[in-house]
Amino acid sequence: MREAGASDKEIRQVINDSLSVRENAKEIMASHGLQHLGIVSGGKQNVCGEQTTRIKELVSIAAAFSVNCTTSLEKHINLSRSVGITKDEVNSVLDSALFIKGEAAHYVGQITKLKQEKDQLQELLDKLQKTQAQLVQSEKMAALGKLVAGLVHEINTPIGAINSNADVIIRASNNIAETLQKKKTIEPIENDNRFQNSIRILQNNAETTQAASKRISEIITSLKSFIRLDEAVWQETNLQEAMESILLLMEHEFKGKITVVKKYSHIPLITCNAAEINQVFMNLLRNAKAAIRSKGTVKIRTFTKDENLFVEISDNGVGIKPERLKNLFEPNFTTTEPRVKAGLGLFISNNIIRKHNGEIKVKSKLGEGSTFSVVLPINLKKQQVLETKSADSQATRCEKLN
Repeated sequence: MREAGASDKEIRQVINDSLSVRENAKEIMASHGLQHLGIVSGGKQNVCGEQTTRIKELVSIAAAFSVNCTTSLEKHINLSRSVGITKDEVNSVLDSALFIKGEAAHYVGQITKLKQEKDQLQELLDKLQKTQAQLVQSEKMAALGKLVAGLVHEINTPIGAINSNADVIIRASNNIAETLQKKKTIEPIENDNRFQNSIRILQNNAETTQAASKRISEIITSLKSFIRLDEAVWQETNLQEAMESILLLMEHEFKGKITVVKKYSHIPLITCNAAEINQVFMNLLRNAKAAIRSKGTVKIRTFTKDENLFVEISDNGVGIKPERLKNLFEPNFTTTEPRVKAGLGLFISNNIIRKHNGEIKVKSKLGEGSTFSVVLPINLKKQQVLETKSADSQATRCEKLN
């Protein structure tokens, strides 16, 4: 090794490895009943020079045989006779080496098989992730479709008011213009009832038009907040503001049927995929609405506990049967009852929250209602960094082992 340019550190490592191999050889030989070869010491070790030579030759024979090195094998078999190793002992070592070689080949085959299975699983996982992303997008588009159907009416109402006011404003303006043309002085104009009525109509219509415009603006702002097309995918988000936007968009669905009770606590901003979290909240709110057959109440509560942020959505609807709770988040789960006819909504919602390292908890009592709790880690961004570092560290260890 010196002549080959090896360093002291490399030589020490080889010595340590050799000692380790020697001890392992002892254990292997003992487990195969080869104590009679004199290379396995029981209890206190006391390896003399002769035993060391025997060990060296026997291990060399096994090694040469294992790697199919015929010349080296013959050389060490010849040397073994000079230190008193018998033919039977050599055959025993060769049998043991053959067994170990066979076992090694078996494990190599198993490792190769496992690697192939791992590659297949990774391929399936990639396909599953793509399919899941498509499902999330499909569910989002379905949610948007339902929203648009309701928002068309919501927006048409204030637009109708604006159009009507515009017609009234035109007629009132014409009346004022005619009055101004007919009257030559201010006093007759001030006493003209038609003129004064036209002024009042303009004032009232201005307020109505302003309210209608504000309503349209609120709806568009909430819709933009729900979709978040022009914003980063992962960003700091105020979940209470997100909930308010969704409630505004769903106001037409709740009107006359659902009373919303809000109990918000002070909660921090949380790093998340805001558009996907919005989708979860909308699915859960729709689910709560479906559980209420006539009129009822939906309660929304936010709070923090143990480094987690909780968003609870409760209803006083029909509730869920205990045997159906375990299947609630499965895909294509449907039933004839309003409460659990959720399609892919709950399945996708659960997957979105799991992707955020959170969970959805469900409590329900038949005939009394249900509570869905969305639990998200507050330090999600920090947690993702730690998990990434842990995964990188583990990958590095695996590379070293390989």
